[in-house]
Amino acid sequence: MFQRQTTPPFPVRNILIIAVMALILLGYSLQKNREVPLTDSSGEPEKEAAEHQGSGLWPDEWQYLIREYPDFKPGLRAYKTALTRARDGVQSRGNNPGFNAPWTIEGPGNIGSRVNTIKADPTNPDIIYIGYCRGGVWKTIDGGLSWNPIFDGQNALAIGDIELDPQNPNIVYVGTGDPNISGYPFVGDGLWKSTDAGTTWKYLGLENQRIISKIIIHPTNPNILYVGTMGLPFTRNNERGLYKSSNGGQTWEQVLFVSNASGVIDLQMSGSDPNTLYASVWDRIRNNQESFVTGNNARIWKTTNGGNSWTKLEGGLPQNRKSRIGLSISANDPNFVLAVVVDSTLDMDNIYKTTDAGASWSPLPQTGLDAGFMGGFGWYFGKVFINPFDDNDLYVCGIELWRSVDGGENWFITTPEWWTYEVHADKHDLAFIDANTVLLATDGGLYRSSDSGQSWAKIENNPTSQFYRVAFNPFQPDWYIGGMQDNGTAGGDASIVNDWPRLFGGDGFQAVYHPEDPNVFYYETQNGTIYGVDMDGNVNSVSGTLTDDRRDWDMPYFISPNNYEVMYAGTYRVQQSYGHPPNWFPVSPDLTDGIIYGSRYHVITTVHESSLETDLLYAGTSDANVWRGNPTQQDWVNISAGLPERFVSSVKASPNLLDRVYVTQTGYKDNDPQPHLHRSDDRGNTWTNIAGNLPGFAIYDVLIMPGHQDSIIFVGTDGGVYGTINGGQHWERLGTGMPFVPVFALTLNPVLKTLVAGTHARSIMTFPLDSIQLGNNVSTFTPGGVLAPSLRVLPNLVTDHANLVLKNLPSRRQTAIFITNAAGKVVWEEQFTGLQAQETPIDLADLAAGVYFAFARSDGRIWGQSKFVVVK
Repeated sequence: MFQRQTTPPFPVRNILIIAVMALILLGYSLQKNREVPLTDSSGEPEKEAAEHQGSGLWPDEWQYLIREYPDFKPGLRAYKTALTRARDGVQSRGNNPGFNAPWTIEGPGNIGSRVNTIKADPTNPDIIYIGYCRGGVWKTIDGGLSWNPIFDGQNALAIGDIELDPQNPNIVYVGTGDPNISGYPFVGDGLWKSTDAGTTWKYLGLENQRIISKIIIHPTNPNILYVGTMGLPFTRNNERGLYKSSNGGQTWEQVLFVSNASGVIDLQMSGSDPNTLYASVWDRIRNNQESFVTGNNARIWKTTNGGNSWTKLEGGLPQNRKSRIGLSISANDPNFVLAVVVDSTLDMDNIYKTTDAGASWSPLPQTGLDAGFMGGFGWYFGKVFINPFDDNDLYVCGIELWRSVDGGENWFITTPEWWTYEVHADKHDLAFIDANTVLLATDGGLYRSSDSGQSWAKIENNPTSQFYRVAFNPFQPDWYIGGMQDNGTAGGDASIVNDWPRLFGGDGFQAVYHPEDPNVFYYETQNGTIYGVDMDGNVNSVSGTLTDDRRDWDMPYFISPNNYEVMYAGTYRVQQSYGHPPNWFPVSPDLTDGIIYGSRYHVITTVHESSLETDLLYAGTSDANVWRGNPTQQDWVNISAGLPERFVSSVKASPNLLDRVYVTQTGYKDNDPQPHLHRSDDRGNTWTNIAGNLPGFAIYDVLIMPGHQDSIIFVGTDGGVYGTINGGQHWERLGTGMPFVPVFALTLNPVLKTLVAGTHARSIMTFPLDSIQLGNNVSTFTPGGVLAPSLRVLPNLVTDHANLVLKNLPSRRQTAIFITNAAGKVVWEEQFTGLQAQETPIDLADLAAGVYFAFARSDGRIWGQSKFVVVK
């Protein structure tokens, strides 16, 4: 049987297997699933990848863009208004007792997410600032031993650049928005300044420029600022380009504008003449009609008078269609400039060098440099660096970090191969501390080398991972498990927050666990590929015919709550399987509108089965369809009437009321800043809006608490988690300590009584549900005041004997108690019937030293677990 689990946490054998799979899966992601352009502003066609089926998008970007169906135009003013109102609402919170309990960051901290920018204090190398693609600004004052978020009070936590005033490093500038433009809503709200090293912040404008790529402060006059911007990438707009302020950011002048489809992606200032600057321009538009990353405006411009006039540089530089260009200027010779140019194939055209301040350029030799080192998505990197301590020491970013120590004559990889995860794949920024010490930003966090790149160590363990999905494993209830963007699947909790093992590679999505068999479980990677491990340790795909269908980047699938041998998945139709490993076959017709905008705009995004009735299924699609179906009879009814024409993010059948079902949808327009949450009490024949006073955030998931007649409901939104204790009449933001970040997935941990939130910027967080006060000592988990059953083995450290402590067992029902070793083998079992409480001494003298788990099962459901250790 597939999916054989071993021990929590997983043993070395599985880690080795996973490392191999990571090589295969992440390699597939890197080489096959990156963005390919369609057209530029002139309509010239570009290369198109078959697997994108006309999308022209990096596949994970569909996760963001198709959520805007059918308008595909984000309402940024609406989003900002929602954030402001939500923050105001938190200040007045108090109607729902217990909602102000703190969230717990479970982790991971060690796996990380993309760091876009690094800035080290030149007067104190232990002070370092880093900016994440979505997780805000973090600071260390002890060289990376500890970090703190210093920007969470702001609305925009996508960070493009951080710069320090050359005369006073306590003055910090932060430009918001993600310059790599890898998905909405990673845009910013302008430029911010701190005069106290990040303690407080002042807004300096440039909101409409949306993505700030580079900030430069005049070395002797801090009132003169230059800011490169890419503009709002979804539309053509005249706000793109380079901006200058001569009064410290009070007012701004656009000093370089090339086109309404291109912006400034990099900027360098001469060390000898601050009026001389070089700017590189990048053609970039991405929406559902077009997505391009190349164009004829991809050029380098130069000014020698502080931006009053500009010259487009030629003299050996390519003048045909190109993509992103990165720049670096020598700290020792202002005439020495490098430019890495990405061509229309999205690999590197060449690295060009000038020694006469841009008058003439020549390509560097590429001896030893892999021509495909950017993996066909060079638009995602576009960075080159000259070591400020040595002009012959050059670096260029790609999947790996490449280096030359002889001025570009010969090249070699200076980081370990990405698939080892010693240094994460995809390199984005460098900061030089001294002649031998360099900091490196990657898709998996921040690394430091103190020996000129010979060895590297990760120096940030910040919980900024971007989770798509979270899961509950009944046999590992003290572990929180989920799938992350570009960082696979991992599991752990707060006790090992910086030591979570990576369970699987690729982009991670839904993990699924058999409710009764600890040996059966599934992991998912991008494009709906499902994997498992058999008893021999072999990793195998069990996707079968699912991969023949068009399907979502985040394909839904699950084990039926009514028959654990049945599984369901959603492609463009619902597929069913019997047994493990699964064997898929369709049980519905095409539930989408067919292919209109592109294949990935027309897929099933959510499927759910009622736990109260077998064969009562609901499905939602990316093109706004909601269906009710019976898979056995293959009878499906469209129940979309009365719902908005919006992307369906989740459909959930009530766990308490047979005919009740909930739908959440996402999509913004400037004139529609409303959340979309509907309930039906007649299986979808009619719908009622229960969004009530929810702020105007997209809703990604809904969770209805078992019991309480659906009075307790939680939703994951673009601004955190909101909850209600009266069925949606009144909503409040749940918990303290969670920034205003997207929450894509929610699940319950019934053993630990926590709500589990998969955030897309701050890893996995949990909320103690029994902190919510319902009156009359009624627990969130014990409606009507009936205490939940519990199981414990005492003491936790056992030599020969222990006590099995049982409380509140279901009366007149049989309860099985069994103990397994760490490999999942049952080593002790006993049945109890009709007892409300029991304390039983058990003899464990025959057990070897090691970790063991006690479980309880009644009515086919596992409801308890106790972990203990046998010592000899």
